[in-house]
Amino acid sequence: MLLGLTIFCSTNFATSAEQTEDGDQTNLRRLFVLANLEFTLFHEFGHALIDELTLPVFGMEEDAADRIAVIAMLKERQGMPEKEIIPWLFAVAGDWYTEWELGQSQRSQPSYWDNHRLEIQRFHNVVCLVYGSGLNSLEELIDTEFLPFERAMNCDYEYRQAREAVEWALATHGNRGGEKPAGAEISVVYEQPSNPGNQLMLDWIRASAVADRLASRFSANFKLRRTIRIEFENCGSSPDAYWHHPTGTITVCYELLTHFLKMADHRLQNPGRACDIPTLRNYIGDGSRCPNAESDAIPEQDAGPAVKS
Repeated sequence: MLLGLTIFCSTNFATSAEQTEDGDQTNLRRLFVLANLEFTLFHEFGHALIDELTLPVFGMEEDAADRIAVIAMLKERQGMPEKEIIPWLFAVAGDWYTEWELGQSQRSQPSYWDNHRLEIQRFHNVVCLVYGSGLNSLEELIDTEFLPFERAMNCDYEYRQAREAVEWALATHGNRGGEKPAGAEISVVYEQPSNPGNQLMLDWIRASAVADRLASRFSANFKLRRTIRIEFENCGSSPDAYWHHPTGTITVCYELLTHFLKMADHRLQNPGRACDIPTLRNYIGDGSRCPNAESDAIPEQDAGPAVKS
């Protein structure tokens, strides 16, 4: 029903006319999973940096980590065409909306006490930051349910504020020239998957090299005080990711990645609302994914399960 279906193509996973529908669907699903993995890693890196470097945080740390993640993802794609930036970032927004949408049937009321924003709020925050970064092709989102006019008018300020905070952290705690202090780096460890679904996730992670690339980038860019490990683990039924200070470890459960895959499948099966906006239709790709069907309005209450801590 929403813009998680803007996961059309990217430099690494672009589709072509020669590919089968199954191949096309696989590329879309893989892009959705890897985009949300990248967001998750940056989010947990954000927690680690706040913790390890004692960064000042005014407000909720979860909000700060989300902003760090979105700004970092945009910086990773600086200079790329918008058609390669938008699907990647909006796959993240689409996951947050789906968490909210599906959570309605699972929760009797929102967890207002939680230190995470409601999923629908995190969805709007991502959309606002991406729009505020100055992507011209997103002007058509203004005054839609994706980006209400009142919020849109402040998004450039929200983006600039978040970007300047990240740049301050780099200037204050970054390594000039990219030199890496001895003994302080980020390593990546992959536990052997316990089932075929987890094995598929590991195959996608290794082929994309997303975790190793980001680990190398953060190791070079920040003055870390100790070695930090990213561990991909079998966590049973828990779809989670978290930073653990005592061990200096960022844990990502394979189950979280298979959860992202389920969210991707839901978005692929429910593209209706994104099809109503011409800009978003351009990123859906195959016209058959835009049926002429009306969809319900964005709900006003209840929250889905928070899966990225």
